[in-house]
Amino acid sequence: MAQRGGRFDPNELILREKQNLYREVASLSNDQIMLIDDIYDEYAQSLTELRDEVRKTRNWEEMRPKMQALRAEKDGLMIDVLNENQYAVYQQLSEVQRGNRRREFSPLPYN
Repeated sequence: MAQRGGRFDPNELILREKQNLYREVASLSNDQIMLIDDIYDEYAQSLTELRDEVRKTRNWEEMRPKMQALRAEKDGLMIDVLNENQYAVYQQLSEVQRGNRRREFSPLPYN
């Protein structure tokens, strides 16, 4: 699991996100699962490429808007796959996970 000051692992992030989604969203069909797996595979690849690019360029300011664009693209694909109730659960999970990531990667408070 990622820790404060730890390395960003897109595959770990995606795995947790998918596990939470499959656990919380009711009645996913096999077709939906296949499409969701494809969406997350593409998202993981894009996050890995972005992480590698930022490591090379050291332009950390560019990472946030690019990650936001990737999330928006993923959300747009998910809305096409999930029904209204399933997508509402997906959105709730996404918000919780974003909050968790902010805490994981934020600097430790000074004492």
